[in-house]
Amino acid sequence: MEIETLERPASLKVWHAGAARFLSRHPVQFASLREAIAAAAAVLAHPDRQPWIVTADGDLLPPNWISGSLKRAVPAGAGSREARCSS
Repeated sequence: MEIETLERPASLKVWHAGAARFLSRHPVQFASLREAIAAAAAVLAHPDRQPWIVTADGDLLPPNWISGSLKRAVPAGAGSREARCSS
């Protein structure tokens, strides 16, 4: 994905994992894909919710893509106290 794509608008829609628990809320609009990914990261903390992002180009980014991009953006251990103190 190109860097300029991360700066373009995107929307986030959250679905419940169980089909019986549909969220009828409209997608939330964000000024940038970066902001939408950050919001989706918070949603991923809830195992019963699935964030989906639609980019300005119309690309649909599913929960597994969002989760994978977060793992690539933050190397393992980077969030630990030891990693922060050793920098």
